[in-house]
Amino acid sequence: MSKKPLVSIILPTYNRASVLGVCIESVLNQSYTNWELFISDDCSTDNTIKVIKHYMVRDSRINGKTHEHNLGLPRNRNAALHEVKGQLVFFIEDDLVLHQGCLEKLVSTYNSFATNDIVIVPRLIENTDPDEEAVRRNVPFYVNKFTGEIFNNYGQDPGSVLKVDMGHACCLYPVDQLRNIGGYEEKAYKGTYCREESDLNMRLINLGFKFYFQPAAVADHNRVSTGGCRLSGRLKQTYYYARNHIVFLLRNFGIRSIYMIPFFLIEFSRRIFVNNLFSKSSFPKALK
Repeated sequence: MSKKPLVSIILPTYNRASVLGVCIESVLNQSYTNWELFISDDCSTDNTIKVIKHYMVRDSRINGKTHEHNLGLPRNRNAALHEVKGQLVFFIEDDLVLHQGCLEKLVSTYNSFATNDIVIVPRLIENTDPDEEAVRRNVPFYVNKFTGEIFNNYGQDPGSVLKVDMGHACCLYPVDQLRNIGGYEEKAYKGTYCREESDLNMRLINLGFKFYFQPAAVADHNRVSTGGCRLSGRLKQTYYYARNHIVFLLRNFGIRSIYMIPFFLIEFSRRIFVNNLFSKSSFPKALK
């Protein structure tokens, strides 16, 4: 592979015209210039199409497509995956703002390994608090071996590249391997689509892939509370988190899911009780 491969940046979006331009500007500002940006609009009803067309005229490296019907996040990502031309693919989100050297650091880190069975994970500085357990363990990611839940401390800076158990939703992947495994699972996850990216990463892990966290590749994740696939309402978010996590366990942990599901339900119920007792949201902070 070339030391400066074409990187396909895939940006799925839905009804986020108000933040989309800021994200695109951060892509245009990258110090690494050999990229294409493919914006996949999932049948938005706001001004998203106008924003996309504006940037397509402005820079020939930007392309986009608007679907006639809402596909949902996994199918939307897969549709874009089959449109792009790069050797590497970098999935981002429409409320993400890349620091200038983010893409360059991701590519140089990828090139530093002698194998392509790797995924490079950028550091995300979020506008929400990190999970207490990940902070306590002083790790970017923590996977609970009993419940299968994935907790994060994305903003941590360990000072150097660190091998981690898994990545989040915005990682740098080799394109061919993603296509070979069929991309994201399109039917299993519903509602918020929580765990669809964890499912993809777990399938790669089962094929021998390794994940490396590069804290020097930085992005600000200014999470928008609703819109896209973030449903409004505590009840909906809580239901789909539990529902999709159980599906994730069944799909990826085999016979171990027999004990993991009960452990998860007990722990999840405990958190709901405790959080409601102190008037906090019952929806746990989990890997997105």
